[in-house]
Amino acid sequence: MSAYIKLLTLIIFTLFIYACSNESTSNQAQTAQTNETGTQEIEIEEKYDFRKTKWGMSIEEVKESEDTEPIEQSKNTLDYSTLIFGREAQIGYIFNNDELIRAGLFFIPDPDTIHGDIDNYLTIKDELTKVNGKPVLDTVKQKDPSKKIDPENNREAVCNGDILYAAQWDLPATDIQLLLRGENSNCMLTILYVSEEGLRKLLQERANQK
Repeated sequence: MSAYIKLLTLIIFTLFIYACSNESTSNQAQTAQTNETGTQEIEIEEKYDFRKTKWGMSIEEVKESEDTEPIEQSKNTLDYSTLIFGREAQIGYIFNNDELIRAGLFFIPDPDTIHGDIDNYLTIKDELTKVNGKPVLDTVKQKDPSKKIDPENNREAVCNGDILYAAQWDLPATDIQLLLRGENSNCMLTILYVSEEGLRKLLQERANQK
Protein backbone atom coordinates (compact mmCIF):
# COMPACT_ATOMS: atom_id res chain seq x y z
CA MET A 1 0.00 0.00 0.00
CA SER A 2 1.37 3.41 -0.91
CA ALA A 3 2.32 5.92 1.78
CA TYR A 4 -0.22 8.34 0.31
CA ILE A 5 -3.12 5.92 0.79
CA LYS A 6 -1.96 5.08 4.29
CA LEU A 7 -1.97 8.75 5.21
CA LEU A 8 -5.54 9.07 3.96
CA THR A 9 -6.61 6.29 6.34
CA LEU A 10 -5.82 8.20 9.51
CA ILE A 11 -9.01 8.50 11.54
CA ILE A 12 -8.72 8.75 15.30
CA PHE A 13 -6.03 9.14 17.43
CA THR A 14 1.85 10.48 22.32
CA LEU A 15 3.95 9.35 24.80
CA PHE A 16 1.00 7.99 26.77
CA ILE A 17 0.16 5.47 24.04
CA TYR A 18 3.79 4.63 23.46
CA ALA A 19 4.41 4.11 27.17
CA CYS A 20 1.47 1.73 27.45
CA SER A 21 2.06 -0.15 24.21
CA ASN A 22 4.71 -2.55 22.90
CA GLU A 23 8.31 -1.98 23.84
CA SER A 24 9.29 -4.66 21.33
CA THR A 25 7.75 -6.36 18.29
CA SER A 26 7.14 -9.64 20.10
CA ASN A 27 3.96 -10.45 21.98
CA GLN A 28 5.75 -12.03 24.94
CA ALA A 29 9.01 -11.47 26.77
CA GLN A 30 10.73 -13.82 29.22
CA THR A 31 12.37 -12.53 32.38
CA ALA A 32 14.34 -14.70 34.79
CA GLN A 33 13.88 -14.35 38.53
CA THR A 34 15.58 -16.18 41.38
CA ASN A 35 13.31 -17.59 44.07
CA GLU A 36 14.12 -18.18 47.74
CA THR A 37 15.70 -21.58 47.06
CA GLY A 38 18.18 -20.04 44.64
CA THR A 39 16.71 -21.66 41.54
CA GLN A 40 15.58 -19.61 38.57
CA GLU A 41 11.97 -19.30 37.53
CA ILE A 42 10.93 -18.01 34.13
CA GLU A 43 8.16 -15.42 34.15
CA ILE A 44 6.17 -14.65 31.02
CA GLU A 45 5.56 -10.94 30.70
CA GLU A 46 2.52 -10.27 28.55
CA LYS A 47 2.88 -7.63 25.82
CA TYR A 48 0.11 -5.64 24.24
CA ASP A 49 -0.55 -4.08 20.84
CA PHE A 50 -2.11 -0.88 22.22
CA ARG A 51 -2.33 0.15 25.87
CA LYS A 52 -3.55 -2.99 27.67
CA THR A 53 -5.20 -4.58 24.65
CA LYS A 54 -4.35 -7.00 21.86
CA TRP A 55 -5.71 -7.22 18.35
CA GLY A 56 -8.78 -9.43 18.18
CA MET A 57 -10.06 -8.57 21.66
CA SER A 58 -13.81 -8.13 22.01
CA ILE A 59 -15.50 -4.89 23.07
CA GLU A 60 -16.11 -6.28 26.54
CA GLU A 61 -12.49 -7.36 26.91
CA VAL A 62 -11.28 -3.89 25.91
CA LYS A 63 -13.72 -2.27 28.35
CA GLU A 64 -12.31 -4.45 31.12
CA SER A 65 -8.78 -3.23 30.24
CA GLU A 66 -9.69 0.42 30.85
CA ASP A 67 -10.02 1.91 34.34
CA THR A 68 -12.89 4.25 33.45
CA GLU A 69 -16.20 3.99 31.62
CA PRO A 70 -16.29 4.96 27.93
CA ILE A 71 -17.61 8.41 27.13
CA GLU A 72 -19.21 6.98 24.01
CA GLN A 73 -19.93 3.51 22.66
CA SER A 74 -21.44 2.18 19.45
CA LYS A 75 -21.65 -1.23 17.80
CA ASN A 76 -18.06 -0.98 16.52
CA THR A 77 -16.38 1.76 18.59
CA LEU A 78 -15.34 2.70 22.11
CA ASP A 79 -14.19 6.20 23.06
CA TYR A 80 -12.48 7.31 26.27
CA SER A 81 -11.37 10.70 27.57
CA THR A 82 -7.96 11.41 29.11
CA LEU A 83 -5.37 14.15 29.69
CA ILE A 84 -2.01 14.16 27.87
CA PHE A 85 0.55 16.93 28.36
CA GLY A 86 -2.14 18.79 30.29
CA ARG A 87 -4.45 18.71 27.27
CA GLU A 88 -7.69 16.88 26.63
CA ALA A 89 -7.37 13.84 24.41
CA GLN A 90 -9.66 11.08 23.22
CA ILE A 91 -8.73 7.40 23.07
CA GLY A 92 -10.53 5.46 20.36
CA TYR A 93 -10.97 1.74 19.69
CA ILE A 94 -12.46 0.40 16.44
CA PHE A 95 -13.83 -3.14 16.03
CA ASN A 96 -14.90 -5.38 13.17
CA ASN A 97 -17.18 -8.32 14.02
CA ASP A 98 -16.45 -7.63 17.72
CA GLU A 99 -12.69 -7.90 17.19
CA LEU A 100 -10.30 -5.02 17.84
CA ILE A 101 -8.58 -3.96 14.59
CA ARG A 102 -7.62 -0.28 15.12
CA ALA A 103 -6.95 2.05 18.01
CA GLY A 104 -5.38 5.42 18.67
CA LEU A 105 -5.47 8.79 20.28
CA PHE A 106 -6.69 12.20 19.16
CA PHE A 107 -5.76 15.49 20.81
CA ILE A 108 -8.73 17.79 21.26
CA PRO A 109 -7.85 20.97 19.28
CA ASP A 110 -6.77 23.85 21.51
CA PRO A 111 -6.61 27.22 19.71
CA ASP A 112 -4.67 28.72 22.65
CA THR A 113 -1.75 26.33 22.18
CA ILE A 114 1.33 28.17 20.87
CA HIS A 115 3.70 25.89 18.93
CA GLY A 116 2.84 23.08 21.37
CA ASP A 117 1.41 20.84 18.67
CA ILE A 118 4.64 20.73 16.67
CA ASP A 119 6.72 20.23 19.83
CA ASN A 120 4.46 17.36 20.93
CA TYR A 121 4.63 15.80 17.46
CA LEU A 122 8.44 15.87 17.45
CA THR A 123 8.65 14.50 21.00
CA ILE A 124 6.34 11.60 20.19
CA LYS A 125 8.19 10.85 16.95
CA ASP A 126 11.53 10.75 18.77
CA GLU A 127 10.21 8.36 21.44
CA LEU A 128 8.60 6.05 18.87
CA THR A 129 11.84 6.03 16.91
CA LYS A 130 13.81 4.98 19.99
CA VAL A 131 11.60 1.90 20.34
CA ASN A 132 10.73 1.03 16.73
CA GLY A 133 13.71 2.34 14.80
CA LYS A 134 13.71 4.76 11.90
CA PRO A 135 10.23 5.32 10.44
CA VAL A 136 9.56 4.14 6.89
CA LEU A 137 7.89 7.48 6.28
CA ASP A 138 9.07 10.76 7.83
CA THR A 139 7.96 13.87 6.02
CA VAL A 140 6.97 17.50 6.30
CA LYS A 141 5.00 18.47 3.21
CA GLN A 142 3.79 21.84 2.03
CA LYS A 143 0.50 21.71 0.15
CA ASP A 144 1.54 24.42 -2.26
CA PRO A 145 5.36 24.47 -2.66
CA SER A 146 5.19 27.82 -4.42
CA LYS A 147 3.57 29.51 -1.43
CA LYS A 148 6.05 31.36 0.78
CA ILE A 149 5.60 30.52 4.46
CA ASP A 150 7.49 32.24 7.26
CA PRO A 151 9.08 29.55 9.51
CA GLU A 152 7.87 31.57 12.49
CA ASN A 153 4.32 30.87 11.34
CA ASN A 154 4.67 27.10 10.90
CA ARG A 155 2.00 26.25 13.44
CA GLU A 156 -0.50 28.59 11.80
CA ALA A 157 0.39 27.04 8.44
CA VAL A 158 -0.28 23.56 9.83
CA CYS A 159 -3.61 24.59 11.33
CA ASN A 160 -4.62 26.19 8.02
CA GLY A 161 -3.80 22.99 6.14
CA ASP A 162 -0.78 24.40 4.30
CA ILE A 163 1.77 22.09 5.97
CA LEU A 164 1.48 18.43 7.01
CA TYR A 165 3.78 16.47 9.35
CA ALA A 166 3.68 12.67 9.05
CA ALA A 167 5.65 9.63 10.22
CA GLN A 168 4.96 5.92 9.91
CA TRP A 169 6.38 2.66 11.29
CA ASP A 170 5.60 -0.74 9.76
CA LEU A 171 5.95 -3.42 12.44
CA PRO A 172 5.26 -7.16 11.98
CA ALA A 173 1.76 -7.00 13.51
CA THR A 174 1.07 -3.28 13.69
CA ASP A 175 1.22 -0.18 11.51
CA ILE A 176 1.82 3.03 13.50
CA GLN A 177 0.90 6.36 11.91
CA LEU A 178 1.65 9.75 13.47
CA LEU A 179 0.10 12.82 11.86
CA LEU A 180 -0.13 16.55 12.48
CA ARG A 181 -2.43 18.35 10.05
CA GLY A 182 -4.91 21.20 9.81
CA GLU A 183 -8.68 21.11 9.73
CA ASN A 184 -11.11 24.01 10.15
CA SER A 185 -8.21 26.25 11.25
CA ASN A 186 -7.33 23.77 14.04
CA CYS A 187 -4.18 21.69 14.44
CA MET A 188 -5.08 17.98 14.59
CA LEU A 189 -2.48 15.76 16.26
CA THR A 190 -3.27 12.05 16.02
CA ILE A 191 -1.58 8.69 16.33
CA LEU A 192 -3.11 5.51 14.98
CA TYR A 193 -2.25 1.85 15.62
CA VAL A 194 -3.60 -0.52 12.95
CA SER A 195 -3.57 -4.32 12.83
CA GLU A 196 -3.02 -6.32 9.64
CA GLU A 197 -6.77 -6.94 9.48
CA GLY A 198 -7.35 -3.23 10.04
CA LEU A 199 -5.11 -2.35 7.09
CA ARG A 200 -6.97 -4.75 4.82
CA LYS A 201 -10.29 -3.26 5.85
CA LEU A 202 -9.03 0.31 5.35
CA LEU A 203 -7.86 -0.58 1.84
CA GLN A 204 -11.25 -2.09 1.11
CA GLU A 205 -13.04 1.01 2.42
CA ARG A 206 -10.77 3.21 0.33
CA ALA A 207 -11.46 1.14 -2.79
CA ASN A 208 -15.21 1.32 -2.19
CA GLN A 209 -15.07 5.12 -2.06
CA LYS A 210 -13.72 5.34 -5.61
